[in-house]
Amino acid sequence: MRKAWAICGFSVFLAAVFVFFGGMRFGYSVASVSFLAAAGAILGAIGAPEIEPKVFRYPALWQMSFATIGCLLLAAAMDSPIEGYMLAILAGLILGYLAPLWIKHIQAP
Repeated sequence: MRKAWAICGFSVFLAAVFVFFGGMRFGYSVASVSFLAAAGAILGAIGAPEIEPKVFRYPALWQMSFATIGCLLLAAAMDSPIEGYMLAILAGLILGYLAPLWIKHIQAP
């Protein structure tokens, strides 16, 4: 249970890093801060099974779920039509499934 809280703390830390450094570039408006915090938290949640693989029973399902949520939030932020949401679901599933390959290359903004 302690490691699960550490993973949650990592996700919050990554969200704070995204807000701090991204805010320097895009400003600290409510919209940009909320978008940057969500992006950091989602990337932290997707990367969590790569940091502590023994904590997660089904890491691929975890990563696919959070990648899909992230893509759906992006589609909602862009006011996409229904086709955009369907594409977001497909892209999220693919990104989540392939997360072990690309997540190690992510750097803080």
